[in-house]
Amino acid sequence: MRSIGTALVLVMCAFTAMSGCDKIRAIKKAAEGAANSQGNAATGQEAADPDDALSEKLGEYIYCLNYTDKSVSGSRKYYLSWADEKTGPTGKERYVGGVGSIDSDMCIKSLDKAQAMPPSLPEVQAAATAYKAALLELIPIASTAEKYYKQNDYKDDKLAKGKQMHAPLMAAFAKFETADKTFDDLVTRMNEDLGARQLQKLAKDPKNRLQYLAKLAMARSKDLIRLVDIGALKDLDAAKYQAALESVEKANTDLESYATSNKAEVDKISLFSSYLGDQEEFIKAGKELMRRKRDNKDFNKESASESSPESVDGHPAQVIDKYNHMINSSNSLRF
Repeated sequence: MRSIGTALVLVMCAFTAMSGCDKIRAIKKAAEGAANSQGNAATGQEAADPDDALSEKLGEYIYCLNYTDKSVSGSRKYYLSWADEKTGPTGKERYVGGVGSIDSDMCIKSLDKAQAMPPSLPEVQAAATAYKAALLELIPIASTAEKYYKQNDYKDDKLAKGKQMHAPLMAAFAKFETADKTFDDLVTRMNEDLGARQLQKLAKDPKNRLQYLAKLAMARSKDLIRLVDIGALKDLDAAKYQAALESVEKANTDLESYATSNKAEVDKISLFSSYLGDQEEFIKAGKELMRRKRDNKDFNKESASESSPESVDGHPAQVIDKYNHMINSSNSLRF
């Protein structure tokens, strides 16, 4: 999939779009499949606020994107783990794998639901229609290939059908990728604008101080994640990254200070301590990447960088993985 130039990693109304390189593509989707819509309770606004309806609609789109992009990306990644992207299967592979299944039912339900919801978003809805069409075109091609390899039919025809299916399969993946990027970018931009407005509203209401500080910490974390879209250590902008890291740490410190001073209020929020713990882990991972940059210690030279990059201290994938854990914790909070 697109380096998924950039994979949607969006959480409903929660400031979470980011991008990434091919090596860590799957990690980006790992923990963000359940984009929660927190509705009026999350924003503290009256039902008449037009952003409430927009929030609900975008939430359905976001769920679809996160749910299916992860599945499609995993299917393609599994196939290309053993088959060459340009030549396809040759019969000389050390082993023949297959094509991962693509789960799209829940995505399509959310997509169809969103299309019928207000407000009218012509550009986004057109992109959603193209996305669905590309997905429905990809599924039967990928499913046929999946069954062919799963049943070991390649052993009967010396991979002849596998070779024939390669070009159509890759073309379908590419078409989906193009539609995905257009849809993803539109939803991402609209969701970020919505998030910024919601943050401004929270800032004006002293009764929502705790929620504001939590959302601000998430917003600063997203700023840091944007700088982690790197394939090599040399691509990290040290000055910008250090500044973003300090902003995250300050936002987290302010949140923790408020939480300490307002324990009774915090105690009403289930799992708030878990969220704070995940925020600390995210900051820790972010600092490890900064240390690698400072010491010029390339994360790509670590033995586990290919198989499980999220386990490598200071690897961008680990920063993203911790970020995703934090997003899940944030989604569980009910203010």
